[in-house]
Amino acid sequence: MHLAVADKHMLTTRQIAEIHDAKYNHLAKVTQWLVRKGYVASVRGRSGGLRLAKETNDVYVGLVVRDLEGQSELVDCLRPSGGSCILAPSCGLTAALRAAQEAFFQSLDTLTLADLTKNDAPISRLLARLNIE
Repeated sequence: MHLAVADKHMLTTRQIAEIHDAKYNHLAKVTQWLVRKGYVASVRGRSGGLRLAKETNDVYVGLVVRDLEGQSELVDCLRPSGGSCILAPSCGLTAALRAAQEAFFQSLDTLTLADLTKNDAPISRLLARLNIE
């Protein structure tokens, strides 16, 4: 979200970690993954940082979440083996959870990063206040 509204300004992983009071090492792993997947570009050097590698219209939230989560199921009992639940093969909750997971992804599939940042003024103001922009 930050990179989508930062316009041409680059942000560092450390800046983003500080804004969210997040662990730098964890965020660095996520950043590396985003770069590897082609969502973010990393520019080295003194004035370097991170920027979006794609237009916001081309970044579909559902695809990013699917990529991030891999093919793993969101709930243990949805795994092909049923996870550790002995009821999974005959439990009605398993089918309901599978349908809910698919509905979750389908709703995210319709959204792009552009949709989420159409009215980016509040986020831009927040970044400016934090001296990030």
